[in-house]
Amino acid sequence: NNNLYINDINYLSSYLGLKNWFDRSLWHQAKYAMSINSIPELAFNISKIINSICGKTKKCLILDLDNTCWGGEIGEDGLDGIKIGKETAIAESFRSFQIYIKELRQRGIAIAVCSKNDFKNAKQGFNHPESILKFSDFASFKANWIDKNLNILDIAKELNIGIDSIVFIDDNPVERELVSSQIPNIKVPNIGENIENFIDYIDKNGYFESVNLLDDDINRNEYYEENKKRTLEQASFKS
Repeated sequence: NNNLYINDINYLSSYLGLKNWFDRSLWHQAKYAMSINSIPELAFNISKIINSICGKTKKCLILDLDNTCWGGEIGEDGLDGIKIGKETAIAESFRSFQIYIKELRQRGIAIAVCSKNDFKNAKQGFNHPESILKFSDFASFKANWIDKNLNILDIAKELNIGIDSIVFIDDNPVERELVSSQIPNIKVPNIGENIENFIDYIDKNGYFESVNLLDDDINRNEYYEENKKRTLEQASFKS
């Protein structure tokens, strides 16, 4: 049935804990099927499904690099010095985050980079033997010393998408504040600085929630790549 959408309350109740999900006193008093604290979680879950049905989910995830895609700073620490892999808990957390981003890309979400970095150093970071993401995975790659809000506007233009369809992830609160203040319609979550929480923060907020996955969604990144080529080609002609 194409008009049936599943709200997985079994997962939600497990996530919150059955002890917190149900309140026996409220059931006897008013036949509430869940506790007062669980109702907002359920309502938020339903709202994410409705957003997806209405086509309001996000289409592009823009990432910072240092301490977001890997631990440390590629410009100072070098390729061998950045933290990603399985040697430490922190390195493994960055590796897990990259696996999650790769899965988003496979579902048709465009991923891009916006980093204050030397382009050559930034690109080299994805040559790390433990890096899950590769340079070719990104629909747009901006690594320079221009203000990030300007780079993000260029990415949106390059991919031909609306600002309101973008989520920007950066561990630096100053950069988050700059981007959110200069680009009102963009989603810049206050994700904090702890890489271990990044996946849960993005996933639980349902920015990329999908009720179905079509061939057009899967092939969307190919469209972005072709559109970039068209834009570059168009710029070479006067008329």
